[in-house]
Amino acid sequence: MRPLPHFLQSPLLRSVPGVYHAFGGVDPVEGRGHRERLAEAFSIPPEAVGALKQVHSADVLEFDLRDADVPGGWRREGDGLWTAAPGTGVGVRTADCVPILLAHREVPLVAAVHAGWRGLASGIVREAVRVLAERVGDRAVSGLVAAAGPCARACCYEVGEETAGALSALPGAVLRKGDEPGKWFADLQAIALSELAHAGMPPSGVESVGPCTVCSNRFHSYRREKSLTGRQFSLIYIYR
Repeated sequence: MRPLPHFLQSPLLRSVPGVYHAFGGVDPVEGRGHRERLAEAFSIPPEAVGALKQVHSADVLEFDLRDADVPGGWRREGDGLWTAAPGTGVGVRTADCVPILLAHREVPLVAAVHAGWRGLASGIVREAVRVLAERVGDRAVSGLVAAAGPCARACCYEVGEETAGALSALPGAVLRKGDEPGKWFADLQAIALSELAHAGMPPSGVESVGPCTVCSNRFHSYRREKSLTGRQFSLIYIYR
């Protein structure tokens, strides 16, 4: 058997019955494609897992079978995708942005969110929680759990005034002044957790998973690898 790609899981999401998830990392098998990885490493049919063309928006869509990696498939634009159908899953690709996976404890409902600084500033996290709450009513927020995965952290993620200004408008934004004028360091994972809290999720329903992607060579990082970087795929799947 070929070695598995590096991946992490959230203890909180592991406690949700009927759901499987993984925050993907670097694959040691060179040339193993997305479809092979899903089938071989995770035993999940690739035609059952959807993803979007990510555009740093606040758009959250419901999964369509054509979003999956199938011949003739398409890629709708958006940065959040959800499904309530057993036997289907959703995922996002990242290389420093925050992958956020959500699930509901009581009903089959999962979502994957891609949250870079533009998406965070645009309200993608709150919109995802709002869409899920709309789906299942008043039970949604109290029954939801979410994990923010490996991404760029404040140790490495230096930004300019424009980005810092956009993020500082969010309540609870985690920023610290850099050594040079006009430079700041932002913790995208901490900001994502703050946004989940401000969307109404209780502290017991959210957690962070994984290291800074810029620091760790087990994860792809655009900041570290520039245009040569790959993308890791994080997914959540309803198996019953």
